[in-house]
Amino acid sequence: MTRYRCFLPDLAGLAGLRRVGPGTRVVYHPNRPTILSPIPPRILAAARMSNPSDHYRTRLYATAAEQRIAARRSSALLLLLVIAILLTVFLTLQTFWGSLPAYPAFISVVLCVTVLPYLLKVRYTHAYRLTRLQDHLEAGLTRSTGEAPLAPHTGEEFREATHLYDRDLDILGPNSLFSLLATVRTHLAERHLARALLHLPGRDQSLARQQTIQFLTSRTDLRESISLLGDTPVHQISATLFEAWLDEPAIHAHPVIRPLLHATMALLLLGVAAGSFHLVLWTTLYPNFAAILAVQAAVALHLRSRILPVMERANRLAGPGALLRQGIALMQAEAFSDPILSGLQSKIADAHAPLSKLQTQLTLLEQRTKEWFYLPSLLFCIGTKATLALETWKREHGPALRRWLHAWGEFETLNALAAYAYEHTASEGYSYPEILPPTDPATFEATDLAHPLLPASAVRNSIELGPVQRFYLISGSNMAGKSTLLRTLGLNAVLAALGAPVRATFARISPLRIGASLALTDSLADGKSKFLAEVERLSHILALTREGLPVLFLIDEIFSGTNSLDRRTAAGAILAQLVRNSAIGALSTHDLTLTELADLADLHGINLHMASPDPENPLAFDYLLKPGINQTSNALAILRMMGLEA
Repeated sequence: MTRYRCFLPDLAGLAGLRRVGPGTRVVYHPNRPTILSPIPPRILAAARMSNPSDHYRTRLYATAAEQRIAARRSSALLLLLVIAILLTVFLTLQTFWGSLPAYPAFISVVLCVTVLPYLLKVRYTHAYRLTRLQDHLEAGLTRSTGEAPLAPHTGEEFREATHLYDRDLDILGPNSLFSLLATVRTHLAERHLARALLHLPGRDQSLARQQTIQFLTSRTDLRESISLLGDTPVHQISATLFEAWLDEPAIHAHPVIRPLLHATMALLLLGVAAGSFHLVLWTTLYPNFAAILAVQAAVALHLRSRILPVMERANRLAGPGALLRQGIALMQAEAFSDPILSGLQSKIADAHAPLSKLQTQLTLLEQRTKEWFYLPSLLFCIGTKATLALETWKREHGPALRRWLHAWGEFETLNALAAYAYEHTASEGYSYPEILPPTDPATFEATDLAHPLLPASAVRNSIELGPVQRFYLISGSNMAGKSTLLRTLGLNAVLAALGAPVRATFARISPLRIGASLALTDSLADGKSKFLAEVERLSHILALTREGLPVLFLIDEIFSGTNSLDRRTAAGAILAQLVRNSAIGALSTHDLTLTELADLADLHGINLHMASPDPENPLAFDYLLKPGINQTSNALAILRMMGLEA
C-alpha cells in the first residue's frame, strides 16, 4: 500500500511530499523541497479549492522539483553526448586502422549529430517551459497575497475619447480595473478585455458569463497551459497585426504563375536527380538549368514591386500564427459543457487545417532569409510562391480568421475573469451578484461593499439604491472618501455586468449602464474648460437615461465652477430629469446648499456624509457613510498641517 508522508506543517509542505515504501530513507532539507514525484491529483485539487495562495505555493514547489529533475536529466544527456563523441573518435580511428568495419562509427556519428542533440534540445525546451510556468505561478502568488495585485498592462491604447466612465472610474490606465483583470497571454485578448470593460453587455449575457466564469474558476491547469503558449513569451498575437494583413489590397497575379513556379522547381529537382544518378550528362543539363532559372527570374522581377512589401509584412506573422494555432488547438482539445465555451468551440471547429497551412507558408517566409535556407529559397523562388499562397489563403479563409481571432480573444478574456474570481474568494468578502431583470426598477443593493482596487484593509459600506432611495447626496470635506465611494459603486457595477464577483458579501444589481463625471479637466488642446466639459458630459448622461435601460449616474462636485445659487438651480434641474428617467446614482459635494435637493419629496434622495468620527481630529477619516449632512469643518486642521495658524 502506498503511503504519503508530509514534512512541513502547512499546505505549502505538500511540496515536501514523496512516495514512501518499506525501507525508504528520506532526508529533508528545510531550504530544498524533497518532492521527487508528482503530487497526487486529489491533494492538488484540495490545495486548489482551499486557498489560492496555498495552491500557487504547492505548484511552485512541485515545479521547482521538476526543474531539478529536468536539470539532472539534461546533465546526463550532455554527459552521454560527450561519451558518444569520444566513442565516435575511437571507432573512427579503429575503422581507419582497419581494426573494425565502418558501420559502428557511422552509427555513432548519427547519434552524435542527430539523436542526442535533438534529445538535449527537448530537455532544454522543457526546462525553459518550467521557468515560464514558474513565472506564471509566482505572478499568481503575488496577486493572491496582495503583494502585487495588478498586472503591468494598462490598456491605455484602447481608450475611447468620449467614453462616459473610463477615466472617471479608472477602467483603463495605470492602477486600473484593467490592470487588475488583465492576466491574459496576448495583446489581442487585452483589446477584447478592454472592449468588454467599456461596452457592458445586457443581462442575459452577464448571467451566461457568470455561469462560464464559475465553470472556469477552478481550471488553473487551463490557465497554466495558456500562459505557456508560444515558443517564447515575446511571441504575441497583436490586436491589429492580422487585421491589417487581411485588410491589405490583394496582389493581382496571373493564375498560371504559381503552377509555373511549381513546375520550374520540379524540373530543377528532376534535373539534379538525373545528373546525380548519371542518367543525363551534366553538360546537357546546364543550359536547361539556365533556361529554367531565367524563367523564374523573369517571373520574380515582374512581381517584385508587388510581392516585397507584402512579404515583409507577412514575415511578422510567423510567431503570432504559431501562437494562435497552439491556442486554437488548446481550445479544441477541451470537452466543455458550458454553453458559451461550447459556442466558442463551434466557431473554431474548422480552424485546424487552414491554420496549419497558414503556418507552413509563414514559416517558409520566416526561414527564407536564414543562412541555411537562403540559397534554396533563392533558387526555387520560395518567398514568391509562399506570398502567392498566402494571398490565396487570405481569399479563402480571411473571414474565418477574423472569427477565430474573436473566439480566441473571448476565450482568453473569460479565463482572465475566472482567474480574478479564483483569487478573490467569498472568504475575502467577494460574491456573485444577483442580476435583476431590466424591466425591474433600477437597483443597486450591496452589503459590505468595497473598492476592488484597494487592499484587504479597505473600508466597506452598505448601499441601497432603488425605487425608494433614488440617489445619495454625499457631503463631506476633501480626503473624506467621497470620490472613492463613487468609484466603488461604478467599478463593482462594471464587474457585475462582466459576470465577475463583486467586492461585497451580498449584492443585487440591475444591468446598469453607467455615466460618470468625476475626472473632467480643462483641455487647451480641445479648447474646453472643465465647466464646458462637465456640461457636455451631463448632457450625454441625460441622453443615456432616455434610451430606456437602467442607468447609474455618479457625479462628483456638480457645477463646481459656478456660484451656490446657480449651482443649486442647475443641479436641481439635472437631478429632476435623471430621476424622471428612472436613473439611480450618487453625487458628492462640499457645497451644503445642495443638500436641500435630497429633501425634495419628488426626487426621492437621501443625505449622507463622510467625516471624521473624532471632533478633536477632523482629518482622522474612517471613510464610512453616515446619515445626514456633514456638520464638521477641517479648515483649521488643514492650516495646522501646512504649518500655519489662523
